[in-house]
Amino acid sequence: MTTTTHRGNRNVRDRFPACLAVVAGLVVSGMAYAQAGDPAVDDDETKPDSAATNPPPKRRGETTHLGLSPQTTAVANPSVGPPAMPEALTASWGFRFHGFFRGPMRLSMDGGPGTGPQFHAPPVTPDSNYTTWSFTNNNPGPWAELLFQYGNNRATMTMAIASYNITAGGWRELQDQLGIDRAFLTLNFPDVFGDIGMMVWNVGVFGDRYGAMGKYDGGAYDTYMIGRTRIAGATGTFDFDLADNFKLIVEGGGGAKMDVQQWHDSSYMSWQPFPGHAQMGTTVLTHAHIGGVLARVITLTGHFMRTWTADAMRTDTNTAYAARNGSMRILGVDLRLDGGWLGDGYLGFSSIKTANVGVLSDTVEVIHSQGGWQYQANYTGSHGDSTVNSIGLQYTFSLAAFMQRPQAWWGQGADFTVQVFGMCNFISGVAADDQAAIALQGTRKLKLGTQLLYSPLPFLAVGFRFDSVQPNMDDATHNFWVLSPRLVFRTAFVTREQIIIQYQYYSYGSWYANDLANSLPFPYGQTGSLWVPTRPDRHTLTVAASMWW
Repeated sequence: MTTTTHRGNRNVRDRFPACLAVVAGLVVSGMAYAQAGDPAVDDDETKPDSAATNPPPKRRGETTHLGLSPQTTAVANPSVGPPAMPEALTASWGFRFHGFFRGPMRLSMDGGPGTGPQFHAPPVTPDSNYTTWSFTNNNPGPWAELLFQYGNNRATMTMAIASYNITAGGWRELQDQLGIDRAFLTLNFPDVFGDIGMMVWNVGVFGDRYGAMGKYDGGAYDTYMIGRTRIAGATGTFDFDLADNFKLIVEGGGGAKMDVQQWHDSSYMSWQPFPGHAQMGTTVLTHAHIGGVLARVITLTGHFMRTWTADAMRTDTNTAYAARNGSMRILGVDLRLDGGWLGDGYLGFSSIKTANVGVLSDTVEVIHSQGGWQYQANYTGSHGDSTVNSIGLQYTFSLAAFMQRPQAWWGQGADFTVQVFGMCNFISGVAADDQAAIALQGTRKLKLGTQLLYSPLPFLAVGFRFDSVQPNMDDATHNFWVLSPRLVFRTAFVTREQIIIQYQYYSYGSWYANDLANSLPFPYGQTGSLWVPTRPDRHTLTVAASMWW
């Protein structure tokens, strides 16, 4: 490759340090303004409830989990603070209520030759479906979650109600109403190992989340490199304080789905959950994890998961190979940085090997796939056999936290944050007669992105996000990229709510005009045929409100 340097490029390069100095000056000025004149900084009501934003020194016996706690909401507002976290419990019994909601208006503004202006809600874009690899989480849909908790510092009940459809603004799609999504009991045993640590058990119906690239949720892509469990069962966490600056954490458990969806070889109503392409069997899961935490800054963890079915009653199958038992084995390792002014980061690797994965129910959600038939559609072809090796990364840097060091920083003033993220996947071991279909989807996949957010005033932040998506690295016509400027409105630097106004521009490779059936996700392409678009949308507008408590 030949590189040519133009005078204009040199001018941009020479001016970059000056530009950075200007941004730093604005941040310092905003911090001074916040400390001197913004009442929100001194108002305890607006400071985050969670110790995760300004953590005190940990005491021996406090538990560290190797995944995200099932006692928190599944989604967070990273630009305004952490999600609702359980406050310190006392010996007295008490009730707590937490939650999160996001209500977006997502509208595309486009038109084809001779059609005039066209509007689509939701927008017709290849990154809009949560359970396809091309999902970017750049323009997420509605979500509401309520957490009810009752207990004390030894025993706590958690129950969650959730939905990804808010019916007043859409049609009443019943499968989107998740109802009582989790219900489980947490038991703490702080003295079981004396002074060196403690033990915690979660028992009931819940989900553990491992390999989340974000600090508080699934990260920029809202997915899990290792897996999010969805079972009835138990998970134990054993926390050992081996030294003042080192913890050893051992975690593991297992369980199974409580029931199996009936498969039938006929059309089904759109409000019914899709039953897959073959009868699923009773699906069992086991998992184990071991990690070390150094100085509360670096966490290195090794992961193992296995889910499988061995169910002779599963006789109603639609293909000969579907009569085989199914299995999924996940091995992984990840490194997490909770670095304060150094930034927050994640780097993870997972290797997933499957056999006839289509007959597994959704005991595990992993790399944009909830359960067997969705994983099959993304990575294996009809036989359900493959090996997928994946690398995921995310890093967030706060200029204000860096400049304030070593003082604690939790967002209480003007700031400029930079976030970079990406994921790469390599598919192999596909059955011979599935290789052509998987080659079309891509055996090497890559997506990268960056997100900038400048917060000059308590009530205003200006952001920009860029996503590059390559579903098939061997065919550039499958590529697309997205530019997303946005404005964020809120009532204080540190608060619980935000309103986002966002515009998105999409640029597509030629595949998206020539093969809509394969290039667009459900309900527009692939297994869906509810609508027949002439081309994907290029321009979208979003107005979204969200809040956590």
